[in-house]
Amino acid sequence: MATRDNFFRTSDEAILYFEDHSPEKGKPIVLVPGFCCSAQFYENNIKVLKETNRVITFDPRGQGRSSKGLQGHTVVRNCADIKELLDYLDVQDAVLLGWSMAGQFIVKYFDLYGAYRVRALGLIDCPLGAMQDEPWNAHGLKGFNWDLFNDHMVMNYNDLHGYCNFFAHMMYEGNDDSKIDWCTSILEKTPAWISFAIYSDLVMTNGYEILKKIDIPMVFFGANGRVTANGKELASKWYPEAAVNSPYKESYPYEHGGHVFFDVFPDEFNRDLLHFVNALDK
Repeated sequence: MATRDNFFRTSDEAILYFEDHSPEKGKPIVLVPGFCCSAQFYENNIKVLKETNRVITFDPRGQGRSSKGLQGHTVVRNCADIKELLDYLDVQDAVLLGWSMAGQFIVKYFDLYGAYRVRALGLIDCPLGAMQDEPWNAHGLKGFNWDLFNDHMVMNYNDLHGYCNFFAHMMYEGNDDSKIDWCTSILEKTPAWISFAIYSDLVMTNGYEILKKIDIPMVFFGANGRVTANGKELASKWYPEAAVNSPYKESYPYEHGGHVFFDVFPDEFNRDLLHFVNALDK
């Protein structure tokens, strides 16, 4: 149950919901949810990770329990939200991870703020530039396919439930059909005019080009599925090879679980993430 202590106000007056688990424990792990999603997607991870580490997650502006204002739906402003949350909680040396489109926030955060309050970065099944016409990109919007973008936007605007249910099926794709209704209900909490405002900037941001600037440790997770068709290759080849200045990297391609492998197979994901986190101190 949320309390007043789970909310903070950003410098541009958005109100963000956050959770701070085990603040007295070890290295902080910050988990950022993906497009239209919320902190609830990490519940199977938090309950294990918080036994040994401080675990922080939040609902990005417009999503989940956060406010639905019309301002600030850009990658740059979402990066500022992360920075302000880290300041608010006085987080130091965090392992900052983003799932799905939130991976754009993670790499852009470094582009804007460097290693400010972070020790390492992680990408969880992230398309870093959905519109880019490049060999590493297998997203459906590849080649600046704005017609498909607009088709999805119109579907979302005219039938929010139908769009969110369609997206939920893409995410879980038979891995756990019991979660389709639950997932749909969370996605529906992001109004259409907000979701496609941020999506517009996300898909045009080329986070792949930022990877070569990152000079702190990185970890990559990915699986092939309907959302990220080449997720395994991104995690094991394209992204690690692009991050030429990162001094330490780990890659974890998953054979099953699609876009939500961390939720469907939490034991495996938690083990792999903690392996990376613990290696940072060696």
